Amino acid sequence: MSKGKTIALWIVTILLAALFLFAGLSKLLALDKAKQMFSQMGFAGWFATFIGICETLGGIGVLIPRLAGLAAAGLSIIMVGAFYTTVTHHQIPESGIPLLALVLLIWISYTRFKNPQG
Repeated sequence: MSKGKTIALWIVTILLAALFLFAGLSKLLALDKAKQMFSQMGFAGWFATFIGICETLGGIGVLIPRLAGLAAAGLSIIMVGAFYTTVTHHQIPESGIPLLALVLLIWISYTRFKNPQG
C-alpha cells in the first residue's frame, strides 16, 4: 500500500474510532437516557447497553491493525441498523451520518483484510 493510502487509512480510522468511542461511552455513561431513547424507537432497554459496549469495543478495535478489519465489519452491521432505524423513523437528514460511517467502515474493513499489517 502506498504511503498516501496508509496515511488516509489511519486518518479515517482515528476519526471513526473517536466517533464510536464517543457514541459508545455516551450511551454507557448516560444509560438511563440511552435506554429511554432506544425504547422510544421500539427497542428493548438492554439493547442500548449492548450497542454502547459494541461501539466502545469497536472503536478500540479499529485502532489495532490486526483487529481493525473485524472491528470495522462488526461496526458496519451496527451502522446498517442505525441507517435503517433513522430511515424508518422518518429521520432522513440524520441518516447521512450512519451511511457515511458505513461506507468508510467497509473501506477500512476491506483494506485491513487485504493488508492486515499496515
